[in-house]
Amino acid sequence: MTLSTSALDRVRSLSRRRPSPAWRRFLALGLALLALSTFFWPDVGHPAVVASRDLPAGAPLTSSDVRVVSLAAPLPGSFPGSDAVVGRALSSPARAGVPLTDFDLSDVAPDQASVAVRVADQGLAAVVRPGGRVDVVSASGEVVAENAAVRETRGQVVVLTLPRLNATRVAAMSLDHALAVTLR
Repeated sequence: MTLSTSALDRVRSLSRRRPSPAWRRFLALGLALLALSTFFWPDVGHPAVVASRDLPAGAPLTSSDVRVVSLAAPLPGSFPGSDAVVGRALSSPARAGVPLTDFDLSDVAPDQASVAVRVADQGLAAVVRPGGRVDVVSASGEVVAENAAVRETRGQVVVLTLPRLNATRVAAMSLDHALAVTLR
């Protein structure tokens, strides 16, 4: 019998031998340590700002309204830190634990105000979506407000953000009758 010098024959001969108990214990210990280290491995997720409680639309966010969590996958439009959202207002209500994105926030200037408008055409009110832009038209056909941002919709009522001077005029006109909106 001659000894083979090929690498394949050496691997075959080693695989036929039974490992020693010390080697098996060493291998078991190594696998246990590997499993333990993956259990305590820090979560290297993607940070995102979420609402810390249910939040209404329109109120400026404070640091107690939001918290940063780690998500498994990146969320487009999310914010990695709370500094980017503090002081800004929500364009629609947010549930606790839901990540906030750039679509959820609006910059509310001091010269802006929000007003609820009852839309004359209920079918059109169903088409209007938060974040969209509309013009407000009176029953006489006069354009009362242009390029108003839609904040929220509820049935036939649409909440619009527009300059404060136009907001008071739209609010006064909506007391008497429903107004029409045109989509932009």
